[in-house]
Amino acid sequence: MINRIVVFTGSKKDFERFINSRISPDENTIPFMELIQHYNARLRPNESGVRESALSKKISVDNVVVRMDDYGSVLDHVMSNFANIVGLNHEIETLYVQNPPRRALESLQTTSRGEIEYHGTEYYSIDRSVLSNAYQRLCKDVLGQEECKKQIISGIYRLSTLKNEKPVVLLLYGPSGVGKTETAKSISASLGGELLRIQFSMMQTNEAYNYVFGAEHSKSSFARELLGRETNVILIDEFDKVNPVFYNAFYQLFDDGIFTDTNYTVHLENSIFLCTCNFASEDEAKKALGPAMFSRIGCCIKYDELSVENKREIIDSWYNSIICQLRDDEKEFIDATDIRQWFMDNANRYDNIRTLKTKLENAIFDELAEHFIISTEQHS
Repeated sequence: MINRIVVFTGSKKDFERFINSRISPDENTIPFMELIQHYNARLRPNESGVRESALSKKISVDNVVVRMDDYGSVLDHVMSNFANIVGLNHEIETLYVQNPPRRALESLQTTSRGEIEYHGTEYYSIDRSVLSNAYQRLCKDVLGQEECKKQIISGIYRLSTLKNEKPVVLLLYGPSGVGKTETAKSISASLGGELLRIQFSMMQTNEAYNYVFGAEHSKSSFARELLGRETNVILIDEFDKVNPVFYNAFYQLFDDGIFTDTNYTVHLENSIFLCTCNFASEDEAKKALGPAMFSRIGCCIKYDELSVENKREIIDSWYNSIICQLRDDEKEFIDATDIRQWFMDNANRYDNIRTLKTKLENAIFDELAEHFIISTEQHS
């Protein structure tokens, strides 16, 4: 029997914070998987090694906690009979459930004797103060691309004014490694959490079809990742590499902020979708995406190659961020090398900023390893 049901929709971080605020340490609380183990033992008492008399007794607990990742560990019939199975062997005062699949939620709603409590992650509301902070952080995190930053903030501004709750959908296009992904990370950090990043370059197989449209409840899916997001900022990376057959899954999402698959319905009103691609022009994007998808893009924002001066600023910033984490003797040694100056002099060799950062980092740690480890061992 379950006396009280609390359903939480949102991120793992927020769910853990929520249950910690609701459950005191002296309460008898068990995880869902412990409950399922007892249920399995009752189904197969000969295999469990537990006496049937013990299995037939109801166990009283204050709380059972079901986390989003738990569903992947149970068979399909558990979802359809979720409430009955959870309450079969246990007297539960409060059942806490995070992001239940549709059938599990319907089971709880059908058998619940009282009202179900609903809670969830509270996402930032966009106002001018939030936008101002986001712009300041964006200017700090992303060097160059000044016009892009202005267009990003302009595109998001409507969420502070228009009340139709329609998501903002922005297409960030241009060459790789010039700040598109860093832009998304910066905006998400301004809105209170880690960015949800979806890599669409993998979306070419049957597994990809199941990921987008949903299949078994135990499998990872686009909808489940959306439910677990920390902020209302979603980066769909390499949107140009997705099979066009998947685009119709996004029509309602971009129009109304609702995404539905076989297991979940996710509400994403007032969300910000940043879709990156490597198109060279807006016309190329329109031709590749097709009129139905392109018409749902709120704004196309072109990212240009960075100037040599921008690259030198990035080198200086990344070099300093690594140096400040080193020990004093390591800092002194690296500062005595010509690593920083070599990269400043050769900044124009690098078109991709990720590659530039990786090469700089490797150069520093190659020198440290050689000086402090390898040469020391060879002379010992």
